[in-house]
Formats: sequence, C-alpha cells, structure tokens
Amino acid sequence: MGGIDRMIASALSSEIKKELDLDILKKTERELFLEHGMSIKLSIEHFHKFSSVLRKNSSIDVKKFEKDCIGKILKIKKKDDKFLVTIINSDLRDLILELFGEVETRKIISSLLENEYTIPQILKESKVPKTSGYRKIENLILHGLIIESGKVLSESKKISKLQCVFQEMKLDIKKEKIGVIGVVNKKMFEKSTSMKVIIESLE
Repeated sequence: MGGIDRMIASALSSEIKKELDLDILKKTERELFLEHGMSIKLSIEHFHKFSSVLRKNSSIDVKKFEKDCIGKILKIKKKDDKFLVTIINSDLRDLILELFGEVETRKIISSLLENEYTIPQILKESKVPKTSGYRKIENLILHGLIIESGKVLSESKKISKLQCVFQEMKLDIKKEKIGVIGVVNKKMFEKSTSMKVIIESLE
C-alpha cells in the first residue's frame, strides 16, 4: 500500500466497474467484501487482493485488463530511474488542478515535492497558518497527493513524516487542452501496488 494508489483509487475503480462484465463485477465486489472487507475502491490500495479475487471469478486476462484500465487514466513513461505520469482521466486531472488552484494548498504541495516533513515542519516551510493548514494537509492525504513516508520521534512521541507522491509537477496548457504531468521517483512508483503490472510491462 502506498505510492500513487490512493490518488488514482477513485478513477481506477470507476474504470474497472465500467469495463467489467456486470456478473463478474458483482461476484468480485461480493468476494472482496466477504474475504477482505473491501470495496473495489479500497482494494486499489491493496491491488494484489483485487487481482486475486478477479482471477478467481473470471476467465479474463487479468493483467491485460488491469493494464488497459490504468491506461485509460494514466499515461506512463519510464525515464532513467523516474516515471513520467500524465493524468488523462478528466476527473482526476480536474481535482489536481483544483487543488493547485488554491494558494495555500499549492504552497503545501510545493514544500513536499523534494522533501519529507512532519506536519509542523510543513506549516513552517510553507508559511501556511495552522488553522487552515491542518485541514488542507488532511485533504491532500485523503486524495492521495501526499502520503506518509515514515515516522520520527518528537518529544518521545512518534509522528508521521509526509511527502508528495510527485517530485515535480508540470502543467501542459494548449488550446482547449490542459495536461497534468507528474514525475514520480522509482521508489514511490514501486510502492504503488496497482503499478506492478505497469512496471512489468515497462521492463
């Protein structure tokens, strides 16, 4: 669990539901819930569980199916030890643009592009007030743009260190078309359980 899984969970689960045969979908949803207590959306963060349940309940080429679904929301290219991730799903792209359109949220994300910080450090670095900062950080965690990268000791308590899933973000604005491209480092990409099938296809 980790990496970009949570960020793409909503878009990928919608794509899976759209593409799966209704009967297979119902069986898969039922078994995921009974065996793992998960919806399809939640299983994106534990993708091997989704894959194994789907494999049991269908005769389709699961790897190809997963790769095709991911291909409808992201375009991925490997460049050296990094991955260029272009968001092609409009809902996910709009969400990221909306988050970036908010000044304080943008400052928080910018502070974490190449750093791992605790929440107090994020607020200090981004110069975002505590009152709104905590809420905005929580929102970014909820949408999977920032994730926990570890724990540190602070006053004998363990607190989370956070980082952005992207190292860099670029907006590609053309007439009637806006692209969002993120650079994801190898470690972060490999943490993403849903990207295993993509990594295999790129090697």
